[in-house]
Amino acid sequence: MTDIRAYLGRVAHATDAVLDKLLLGRTVYPPSIHAVMRYSTFAGGKRVRPALIMAAYEACGGKFGNKKVLLACASIEMLHTFSLMHDDLPCMDDDDLRRGKPTAHRAFTEALAVLGGDALCIFAFECLARTGRIDIVEDIARSLGTRGMIGGQVVDIESEGKKVGLKTVEYIHTNKTAALITASVRTGALLANAPAGTLGRLTRFGRHIGLAFQIVDDILDEEGTTAQLGKDAGSDRASGKATFPSVAGMAASKHRASALIRQSLNDIAFLGTKGTMLAAIAEFIGKRAN
Repeated sequence: MTDIRAYLGRVAHATDAVLDKLLLGRTVYPPSIHAVMRYSTFAGGKRVRPALIMAAYEACGGKFGNKKVLLACASIEMLHTFSLMHDDLPCMDDDDLRRGKPTAHRAFTEALAVLGGDALCIFAFECLARTGRIDIVEDIARSLGTRGMIGGQVVDIESEGKKVGLKTVEYIHTNKTAALITASVRTGALLANAPAGTLGRLTRFGRHIGLAFQIVDDILDEEGTTAQLGKDAGSDRASGKATFPSVAGMAASKHRASALIRQSLNDIAFLGTKGTMLAAIAEFIGKRAN
């Protein structure tokens, strides 16, 4: 895990440097909106999605630190942060903690959390447009819409407290979580102008690790502590969320997560040593503790 943690740290440092330059500060009027945007963006996090962009870019022949790639990394992190800010709202999951800190609506106000998330989403697409890649803008937008994150969030909310099957849970996880993770992998490949065959295999890789990511999240919510997770442990069960453990049981959930990681490694075996870092990220996702 030493190498992958070092790589995640390297990507996080480079991404945060770009974010720090892009995001306006309190000196720009109105200061409150810029404060909440920066508060949530720099609240912590492993920057897994930017790391997937960079690792996929490198696996397809690109070099670490490309300016357009870092712009995409910063944009994807803004989009992820926006989704968390809205997910934490009282009308959604009503969470008090995120990454060990008060959530945006607790630290500021509910209105500022809504508007701050909106602003991050809008600004992220402004930044993505600067890459000059309309295909990437379209791809990421699709991953967030009703055929992606928002669709998954709707079904997630509508399934609370209801008895649902594994098919519904997989729909929620595949769209709410895996869609943006898949788009991150695809973004790196597209920026490196990867051929269609390579892009297809990396897309499957993204879907497998994306679903595994959320199943592991479900498991950690059951077995982890609030201190370990940086958010309220056990909140999914308390809210009656549709999760893998609640539908399939803990043993089956762990087995499925492990199987998905193995599938993801098979997806990128064709890359050989070029896929080493992507494989390391996949294994990290399967073994993560928060």
